[in-house]
Amino acid sequence: MATFFSTDMSPSSEATKMCIGECYNLIEGGELSVPGYQREYVWSKKQQQSYLESLSLGLPLFGPVINIDTESGQQWIMDGQNRLMTIFKFMNDEITFENEYEEWVKYSELPDNEKRKIKNTKISYTETRDWTQEQCQEFFTIIQEGVPLKNGELIHAKPGSPFTQQIVTILTEFPDLFTNKPKDGGMGLTPAMVKRYGHYEIIGTIIHMIRTDVYPGRPGKTSLKEFNQWVNDDQPTRSQREICITETIECLSKYAEIIMNVPRLKLGVKVISHLRLLYFIYKTGYYKNTWTDTEYTKIENLLNRVENKANVEHAQIVTFGTLDAVKIYDLYVTIYTE
Repeated sequence: MATFFSTDMSPSSEATKMCIGECYNLIEGGELSVPGYQREYVWSKKQQQSYLESLSLGLPLFGPVINIDTESGQQWIMDGQNRLMTIFKFMNDEITFENEYEEWVKYSELPDNEKRKIKNTKISYTETRDWTQEQCQEFFTIIQEGVPLKNGELIHAKPGSPFTQQIVTILTEFPDLFTNKPKDGGMGLTPAMVKRYGHYEIIGTIIHMIRTDVYPGRPGKTSLKEFNQWVNDDQPTRSQREICITETIECLSKYAEIIMNVPRLKLGVKVISHLRLLYFIYKTGYYKNTWTDTEYTKIENLLNRVENKANVEHAQIVTFGTLDAVKIYDLYVTIYTE
């Protein structure tokens, strides 16, 4: 009878986690290192920035495989050295990070609370114990390491999808809204984000928001979920799709107008702030109205209240997070109508 498993299987492994601070200390102290048979650190600047962006966005960090010699206590990075060493180099100021405002950030210049947040962030990894050098080398040879596609890239990679086609239609309608700097009437998405089709994620999230009337959550996850929903011709129906895209274009037309007339938006806000405000003008139906200076001033006052970290409203929104989206919407309504 045919068998699946090899007669020379490697010892068992298990998934676990460690804090970035602990990982840094292990590398700094020489207890966690890269074995000589592996290639040297090879990530390009673009790859470095993409990974640090994941850290800055609070995305899950995972992938490394570490082998522990239980007798000596020495730990070896069997796979994922580029990920771990990118963070290590950043914390040593050997690498700087370009944030969403196109500012270059050095770890040593960060406030203490952000340094602590980075150190306390956990990385998921696979731990093996007492693998022989031959087993480690074989593992490294078999593993095909690469940069995983982001959700926007996955959507872009399917140009025949009706969902992708609608995103392209919207981009054609608003060629500058997602790429221009705030002072030029755009949302200010970074070039790095656009290169990896982050604007597809934003548009996909807005489409999902308008179709479902649900507060926009994580753009990547939400957009891919909506992309998968459109695979079936009847979910949503053709009529629902047409209505959804029409309302999306109408809502974005109003938002482009708002950006040009609200000083706070021309200074720049985070992507999540754009999504909150888009949800507000859609949910209230204000995007269908003709606006005057009075409405723009109200939006300016609203943003000044919720974007200022010194204000209680900003702290409330942070507390609400994505789990209490209704409360965020209600807070926007309260401030706007005061």
